[in-house]
Amino acid sequence: MGGDLKLYFDFDFTIPDIPGCVLNVKSEDLKKKKEASQQVLEYQLKYAPDDDPDEPKKTSEITSLIMVPNGLISMIIGTKGRQISNLIKESKANIVVNQPIYKMHHRTINISGKPSCVAEAIKNIYNIMEERYYEVSKVEMECRPLNVNTTQTHV
Repeated sequence: MGGDLKLYFDFDFTIPDIPGCVLNVKSEDLKKKKEASQQVLEYQLKYAPDDDPDEPKKTSEITSLIMVPNGLISMIIGTKGRQISNLIKESKANIVVNQPIYKMHHRTINISGKPSCVAEAIKNIYNIMEERYYEVSKVEMECRPLNVNTTQTHV
């Protein structure tokens, strides 16, 4: 990895109600960002601590949280949720797009399941972002506060 790619932990950036810090993968080149993210996930899987070193490595479930610019969320969800349904079906991972957080330029997506399923989901999401990036005029727009009088929710 080289060029304009930067990986760093941002200890100042926090997401409400989620402990930990953010690993920031910065680059203008989406392919480099995708490859770096995949390498980080592969490293995590390879060096995850085992309960018993004598036992074969178990395939347990993991959860990954990725951040997607607000302007690209509709590309991930798709019309009437078809795109995200296809992502879930193809990757066999559980994918949840979280609600917008006021003043943030990104939305979070929780992806959980077997490591290979999570990696597949992340790869597919990055592919969508890479393919559809230039169709969106304001990729990193700020979230506005919700108007409780006009906002409808469904459970």
